[in-house]
Amino acid sequence: MHMMAALGMKVREAELTVRTLETVKSAGGAPEEVDSGLLIEGVTLPPTLVAPGRQEKLTLLGGGVRKVKLPDGVELKVTVLGLYADLECVKYLSMYRGQSAEQLLQDQQFLHSFLEVPVDMVARVVFLLPLSGQEYARKSGDNTEEDLKAMNRWGEEEDFTLKEFREYFKTKNYTPGSSIYFTVTRTGLEISHSLDSRVPEAPEYVLKSGVFGQALLGTMVGSAGVSPQIRASFGEKMASLLQEVVAARQTGQAL
Repeated sequence: MHMMAALGMKVREAELTVRTLETVKSAGGAPEEVDSGLLIEGVTLPPTLVAPGRQEKLTLLGGGVRKVKLPDGVELKVTVLGLYADLECVKYLSMYRGQSAEQLLQDQQFLHSFLEVPVDMVARVVFLLPLSGQEYARKSGDNTEEDLKAMNRWGEEEDFTLKEFREYFKTKNYTPGSSIYFTVTRTGLEISHSLDSRVPEAPEYVLKSGVFGQALLGTMVGSAGVSPQIRASFGEKMASLLQEVVAARQTGQAL
């Protein structure tokens, strides 16, 4: 069943649950800062996160809601996205210091450089509506494939990884409030799940393609990203962090 049709059938079923989850909502659904983290559609994205199976704290770089428009024009808020990374990433991007959020987001090379930085990154996907893993993997897989082909980075390994990705999600189902954690490392993409806000203790599955993982994160913050909100939030945070590099160098302090 097509993703939009499936979502449309489940809207009424999820409506009461979503209202319960959205006990606190900022005006217009815009991200609201909460103790340096973000509150989006009732979902709290904490300022730091320890990836499943790891010990180092990663920092929140952006958050936003993903929306889907149905054929009848109704717009649904489907997921909340949060992007975390090791702050070491800033040191690899120091050549972009002093640039504004708008300049960074318009620079495709910056986005590619960020995704290729050799540090751990995590994308947390929180569901606002019920959705099958098969439907989620179909659409997110399509977007990832499209981006990799646009960069001329699609080959047999990526094709195999996409099939493995979709096969893994076939048996999964997500209820409002449940989360997927995608951890991108130097060697692959680790996938974890949680039924609530707790971070899983360890990854459940590993795809041995770092390139695929990078591109999956790119579908969130890239120029054609699925959430303009997380993209804008990411740009502001990175511009701020890179400006801190300038200030630290001027005062002789470490970042």
